[in-house]
Amino acid sequence: MNYETEQALRVKSLALDVIEELMNEERKHGAKELKQLSELFSRCICDLVNVYTNTAEDHEMTLKGTVIKAKIGFNILKSHADTVEKG
Repeated sequence: MNYETEQALRVKSLALDVIEELMNEERKHGAKELKQLSELFSRCICDLVNVYTNTAEDHEMTLKGTVIKAKIGFNILKSHADTVEKG
C-alpha cells in the first residue's frame, strides 16, 4: 500500500471515530467545539482533494498535515467529552 493511501485511510479512521463520538447520545457537545471540529475536517477534505487532483505541491507534507488536523479534531472532541464526564 502506498504512502498516500495509508494516510488517507488514517484520516478516514479518525473521521469514523469522530462520527462514533458524535453519535454517542450520552455526551453533549458545545457550539465552539463543533465549530472547531467542522473547520478542521473541512480543511482535511480540501487537503485530500488537493492531493487527489494533483494540485498539492508536496503530497507527503500535505498528507502529514491532514492527519495532524484530523487528530487534533478528534482530540478536541475527546478532551471535551472527558472533561464533561469528570465534571
